[in-house]
Amino acid sequence: MAINASEKILESSSSVSPAELASFGNRVLKTSEKLISTLVKPTDTSDSVSFTLPTVEGQVFMVGPHVTLDKIPRLDMTSSSVDIDLIGIAKNNNEGSAAVAFLSYNTMENLLKPDFFNTSNDTVKTMMSTVISVTLPKTTNTKLTKPVNFTLKHIRDSNPSGSLSCVYWNTSEWIVDGCSVLETNSSYTVCSCVHLSTFTLVQTSSSSQSNPPLDLLTWVSVTLGLLFLSVSLLIFALCRWTRMSDQICGRSGCVRLVPEGYVRELSGSSTRSASDVFDVNSKPTTSKVSQEKHCDITLSLEHVNQNTNTSA
Repeated sequence: MAINASEKILESSSSVSPAELASFGNRVLKTSEKLISTLVKPTDTSDSVSFTLPTVEGQVFMVGPHVTLDKIPRLDMTSSSVDIDLIGIAKNNNEGSAAVAFLSYNTMENLLKPDFFNTSNDTVKTMMSTVISVTLPKTTNTKLTKPVNFTLKHIRDSNPSGSLSCVYWNTSEWIVDGCSVLETNSSYTVCSCVHLSTFTLVQTSSSSQSNPPLDLLTWVSVTLGLLFLSVSLLIFALCRWTRMSDQICGRSGCVRLVPEGYVRELSGSSTRSASDVFDVNSKPTTSKVSQEKHCDITLSLEHVNQNTNTSA
C-alpha cells in the first residue's frame, strides 16, 4: 500500500539528499490524502471510519445536513488528537455537509526530518511528536470557523531548557506561520493553528547546552580556590610583617620595664594602707638575645597591703 511506502527508503535515508527526502515525503502525503478521501461517503447525519496500520493511523468523520450533534467528538489517535469545528464548517457549505480526515504517521520523521525547520546553525532540532495530517476532503468551502487544536503526545523526553514549536509542512520546510503553543508539560503539547496542513512538534536547543551539575561543581571549585588563595596571601603577609618587626627590634634595641618600688599610700580616717605599688625602672636594659630576636617587655605588678591599727 502507498501509505507504507516510506518504509522502503528508511534504511537508505542517510545517503539520500534532503531535497530527495522532501520530494518523496510530499508524494507520500499526497497519495495518503487521496486514498483516505475515498473513505468519505455521503451521510444525512454523521458517520466515521477509522483504521490502523503499522506506520499510520487514520480516521474520517463526516456530517450531513441533518446532523444532531452540537459538535463532533474529539478525533483521537494513539499519540495525538484533534479538536475541529466540523459542524460550523458544514453550515458554511450549501449542501450542509463536510468531512475531516485525520492521519498520524509513525515514521514520517525519517523523511520530513526536523532539520527542515530552519533555525540558526548551532541549534539542535528534535522531533517531539509524530507527524499528523488534517484535511477536509470532498468539502467545497474549507474555510475554518475556529482555530484547530492539536494535542501532540511527546514521543521522547524533552529538554527543560529547549524551546517547543508547533510547525507545519510547506512542501520543502517546516514553518511556524499560523501555529502557536497553547500549553505544554512533560507529556504533551497543545498546538493551535488557523489552517489545516501536515503538522508536528519540534524542539530546538542550543548545541552548547550547559550541564547544571557540572556548572555547580565548577562554581564551587572556583570559589574554594579563591578562598584558599586569599588565606594563603594573608598568612604570607603576616609572616612577612613578623619578620620585619624582628629585624627592627634587633636594630633599635629592646626596652625592659621592671617594677621595683613605686609605692602609693592611701590613708583613711582610722586606718592607713599601702597598695598598688608599682616600680618602674625607666632605665633601658639591653639584652643581646633580645636584640637578635625580639623585644621583651616585662611588667611586674606587686601589691603590698599593710594594715596598721592605732589608738589615741
